[in-house]
Amino acid sequence: MSHDGSILDLHTVEFKRLLPGPIELAWDYLTKPELLKTWFADVTLEPRVGGAIAIRFGDHACETDGVRGTIREFRKPHIIAFSWFQQRQQPDGSYQGSDEGEVRFELAEKGDKVLLTLLHSGLPIHELANHSAGWHAYLDNLEARTAGRDAIDVAKIFGDLHPSYSDRIAALQTKGAA
Repeated sequence: MSHDGSILDLHTVEFKRLLPGPIELAWDYLTKPELLKTWFADVTLEPRVGGAIAIRFGDHACETDGVRGTIREFRKPHIIAFSWFQQRQQPDGSYQGSDEGEVRFELAEKGDKVLLTLLHSGLPIHELANHSAGWHAYLDNLEARTAGRDAIDVAKIFGDLHPSYSDRIAALQTKGAA
């Protein structure tokens, strides 16, 4: 299992990470706002299919007013999936939702560990490197937090990783992947 995200196609990235168990702990880090804030962002969600989700990032995210979405699948403690409408800044300074696919977190017990699979599909090609490096950095932070360690510098990790994800995506484009 690679620590890096797998670029499945020019619209999809997938990550697999082993987290400390039990599965309920990992589930709480994916669904409880007070824990989401420790590794990801300020998140509010209605924990049910059809419920709303809103994600507000800190200062390190630029030209965005967060994400809005609808929960498409919610099966405690195994799956949460939601639409991802990024609120992007427009030339006039206003914000408009941009459909950037679906995010799916899936948890499976593996002995005393939990296998987390994150799949972000339906991404616009021009955002694939940003989301890939971003999720990679956030998942590094999730691993640290669930293991009881201090938070990491997500912005630094993002900056370090972005060029390699951009290169991998450019190589796929050169090969003619669609």
